[in-house]
Amino acid sequence: MSKIKTLTCIFRSGSVQMPDPDPSMKPEQVKELYSANHQHLANAVVEGPSTQGDYMVYEFVPAPVKTKG
Repeated sequence: MSKIKTLTCIFRSGSVQMPDPDPSMKPEQVKELYSANHQHLANAVVEGPSTQGDYMVYEFVPAPVKTKG
């Protein structure tokens, strides 16, 4: 008989790892929640999830820098 394993979500921004505040929230909602304390996340893009062990990992990737010209 197979066992169903529930994966825990974690969110990363560079080397900073943040827990999932509410499993019922969508990744974009989590980004909005964390952007109140981490302003650089306001323009970040959510990538993932990738599976690493017992975790589903979402990455907050900074938006590319725009240059005029």
